[in-house]
Amino acid sequence: MKKLSLEMLRLTSDEVLGRSQMKKITGGYGGNYRYCHCTTGAGSWSGYYSSDQAAANAVAQYCEGGNGACTPY
Repeated sequence: MKKLSLEMLRLTSDEVLGRSQMKKITGGYGGNYRYCHCTTGAGSWSGYYSSDQAAANAVAQYCEGGNGACTPY
């Protein structure tokens, strides 16, 4: 698949979305959610959480030894 640059599209600055605007479209959650998953242990689990506290609680509950990771989504 060929990549297009913004210069090739000849868009004006008001037609180009900013990074935060793109996150709202591609991520669907506006960048406020965390995607979490277990990093060690048997089985697998992943989930999306709306706060750091909820994410930390879920990792502690679902991941063996609390070994999980969360990233902004």
